Amino acid sequence: MQQIPKISIITPILDAKDLLEQVIETVRRQTYKNKQHIIIDGGSTDGTLETLKRNESKIKYWISEKDSGIYDGMNKGINVADGEWLYFLGVDDAFYRDDTLESIFEHQTIPDDVTLILGSVLAPNRKLIKSRYGKSLYFKNTIHHQGAFYRRDVFERFRYGFYGSRMKNRQFSISGDYQLNFALFRQGTRCMQINTIIARCGYGRSMQGKIEGYLEEMLVRHQNISFFWAIPFDVLTVLRYLGKRFMNLLKE
Repeated sequence: MQQIPKISIITPILDAKDLLEQVIETVRRQTYKNKQHIIIDGGSTDGTLETLKRNESKIKYWISEKDSGIYDGMNKGINVADGEWLYFLGVDDAFYRDDTLESIFEHQTIPDDVTLILGSVLAPNRKLIKSRYGKSLYFKNTIHHQGAFYRRDVFERFRYGFYGSRMKNRQFSISGDYQLNFALFRQGTRCMQINTIIARCGYGRSMQGKIEGYLEEMLVRHQNISFFWAIPFDVLTVLRYLGKRFMNLLKE
């Protein structure tokens, strides 16, 4: 009988005691047995620590200490995870079904050379978001974080985790996953697309349309391709931002 792989589910949090128990529960309810939940708290002061202590029996590992942002928390989770596959679940997100992990890792064959598994995510407005892995990554991050499973050796190869070989963690507050995804595509990493809704997502920072996200998007490109090749894509990014701003003004 083929052994099923261990899945490490990493949740970075900060001051989220009202949401913490629901994310712990969505992981606990997964019918897949070979899993672990790792929670990295950035030093909450709202009672999160007490909730973590109260639910210790449901969590494989947790820590609460100051960090420099969400990607610092993710990297700490990566460092303590021992699963073959890693998945990052936000505190306001939830698995779409209780058998989501089972349907992916028990009911289908995953080739050994696949490094990235991509499924779909249901947005708060009920829109289905399908991740795309291809040349579309030159334009923007077309991979939704809650729709992606990474094989652990990704982070052994990219020893710097979510910020790239020439970057420091704190330089990205929104687009650290874009940096990683773009680098993986540029290196020819094999991806497996699955017809599965993996999670329901909350309103993360990257969904808020702030200018920082667009600026970081441009910075990622300039870290991965030449300056002159990046310029046309940067122009499209600026136009997307202005279009978003215009639509928001019409709604006011």
